[in-house]
Amino acid sequence: MKRRIFITATDTDAGKTWVTAGAVRSLAASGVDARAVKPVACGLDADGRNEDIEALLAAQNLHDADLISFYRFALPAAPSLAAAAEGVEINAEQLVSWCERRPADTCLIEGVGGLMVPLSDGWLVSDWLAAMPDCEVWLVVGCRLGAINHALLTLDKLNSMGRSPARVILNAASAGDESWLEPVAQAIAPFLGAGCLLHRLHHGDVYDPLPRQQ
Repeated sequence: MKRRIFITATDTDAGKTWVTAGAVRSLAASGVDARAVKPVACGLDADGRNEDIEALLAAQNLHDADLISFYRFALPAAPSLAAAAEGVEINAEQLVSWCERRPADTCLIEGVGGLMVPLSDGWLVSDWLAAMPDCEVWLVVGCRLGAINHALLTLDKLNSMGRSPARVILNAASAGDESWLEPVAQAIAPFLGAGCLLHRLHHGDVYDPLPRQQ
């Protein structure tokens, strides 16, 4: 049975790509047939490249962005705005179908922004997740000022959807964020579902999803 994992976050720049790249490297090194994808990406450089896609390609020794990305837009904005700027609208059915057709036994699907980011008019990242009911959910929390509120709001939304995360990864994206790891962990731990793994990712550490404790 194929395993699908949807990796979302409390906000943009929380560390989804860092976690996803580390996870796919670790899984592949252990012999798992794994693929990490970034179906929707916003923000392209002068050469038409997106830094998140490039990071995931490098992690998998791949070179073709089309293998891991379906929609790519130049404007670094919410997908609904970035798509509209190019006269395009994200098609929900096509996006979900593309994700479900990925051939790997384990597919890591990196979301875009947080759960309430609009992909098109009236269709949010949370709706994208809801349309893939078999996906396991991992939540990346960027540990900084405001992280507790953002984490609890996101957990509340996931719980209301019946999609409590299997893992919550607390990420210190900078050295200055290290001091937030334990306060955030202590604050959100009472709100995690039974069996949810809480991981602390120190600045510069590569995420390894295989150990059950970090």
